[in-house]
Amino acid sequence: MLEIQRSILTKAMKLLNSIGVEYAILAGEEKHGTLEIANKKQKGKNKSRSYSNKYGRGTLREHVKPYIEPLKVGEVAYIPIGDFDLTAVSTASASYAHQLFGKGGHTGRTDYQKRVFELMRLEA
Repeated sequence: MLEIQRSILTKAMKLLNSIGVEYAILAGEEKHGTLEIANKKQKGKNKSRSYSNKYGRGTLREHVKPYIEPLKVGEVAYIPIGDFDLTAVSTASASYAHQLFGKGGHTGRTDYQKRVFELMRLEA
């Protein structure tokens, strides 16, 4: 950190201390202040939403593919969840439909009672 930056940081901390607030400042690897900092989020994909880690790479796509590929404009596919989470099936279905039909080429809805994902192909 440059000396001018350190000077400004010191002034800022004095101001914050004078008004009695808790704070945490990260300056490079240095932490200043009394407030605890939660762990930094991991960069990249959120591990809890990485379905390829949970089910194996390409497994979900292979499940939804036969329902989506033959769709013609105006047709609806009812994609069962099988052995997967409903959220995982809806995410994989929407992603694959977007790849095939493009932006605006489909719309979908999750039916929680029937435990299926409904996907309709639109004219893009």
